[in-house]
Amino acid sequence: MEIEEYARIAAVEDDHWWYGNTRALAADLLGPWLHRQPRLLDAGCGPGGNGAWLATHGDVVGVDVSPDALAFVRARRPATTPVQASVEALPFGDETYDAVVGLTVLYTVPDDATAMHELARVTRRGGAVLLVEPAFPSLGRAHDATVHGRRRYRRAGIAELATAAGLTVRRCTYAYSFLAPPAATLGVVDRVRRRRDEPAGSDVDKRTLDRVFAPLAARERAWLVHHDVPVGPSVVLLATR
Repeated sequence: MEIEEYARIAAVEDDHWWYGNTRALAADLLGPWLHRQPRLLDAGCGPGGNGAWLATHGDVVGVDVSPDALAFVRARRPATTPVQASVEALPFGDETYDAVVGLTVLYTVPDDATAMHELARVTRRGGAVLLVEPAFPSLGRAHDATVHGRRRYRRAGIAELATAAGLTVRRCTYAYSFLAPPAATLGVVDRVRRRRDEPAGSDVDKRTLDRVFAPLAARERAWLVHHDVPVGPSVVLLATR
């Protein structure tokens, strides 16, 4: 990902509705593991906002392949220990972390099966892996190209990756169901733009509908505590080792 996109994320990730709701959902699902000062891994940490949230619960290491991303972490997120590495080859021992969190990271790596095995390997027995990834290839957007996204997942596919890595799937659901119709529409618009050779764009700084989306996300999150949703532009996986 280019440094300009990291800068855009860094500028909004503390108050953007999507980041805030996704962290709240992660907190709901990871509740049993976010106690007693756990050791936590922010996999694909980007500029560090998610790690800063995790640091309120325990000791956090943020790993990212990009030195540009880690420069933001060093400058703005002192509670996170930054480490430059790929999630396909993590420089940590087996069973190092109580919980591993990855938000839109698996879909950017060349070998997602190897990455899933690595996330499982560094998770202690009884620990948790929580992933939030883009869902449904048909909902692909120009933004995917901007952040170097390689694929999107269906629920069964990401669950199979986790099982093959030796994890036990506890929850696997779609999320942000209310975004599916506009995402499909915008995907068509993006494909027309690509045919016209218009440049890909970023979704990060599009804030005009925050007041609409934030309450919808909160209502869906309350449902997701105990129930799945059948469709959405994101897929959420909670698995244990």
